[in-house]
Amino acid sequence: MDAAGREQLFVQIGVQQRLFTREQVEDVRRGAPGAALAEALVARGVLAREQARGLERAVVYRLGRDEDKRIAQIIVDSGYCPEARVQEALRRQKDLYARSGDLVRLGTLLMGDGALTDSQHIAAAKIFQIERTNLRPGTLEV
Repeated sequence: MDAAGREQLFVQIGVQQRLFTREQVEDVRRGAPGAALAEALVARGVLAREQARGLERAVVYRLGRDEDKRIAQIIVDSGYCPEARVQEALRRQKDLYARSGDLVRLGTLLMGDGALTDSQHIAAAKIFQIERTNLRPGTLEV
């Protein structure tokens, strides 16, 4: 995802968590065009620095979690791992994030459990990259 998409997700999550309003974001953007939104929100006193860091972690989690959900489907569809094991790993991932604020990737969890080999993990990641490239706007499908 590009910087504009990440910023859009940052705003979406921040508004959902009631950390700020869309109007506050627009005011900050008008007052500091071109500045990094998180820094501008902190500078204007809309967000505390720790809130901005937490929101950045939430963006990283959401992006990684969305990728991992697609990779999970690839792993199951490819027969690399039973769906029940993948679903359990996704639940653990969510629990770990809730406790620590850190995203532990699905592949790491499954390989740590011995449910997925390194070569299967690499293959699933490559399939994901190929699919993502093919689905990217502006690419031609043959």
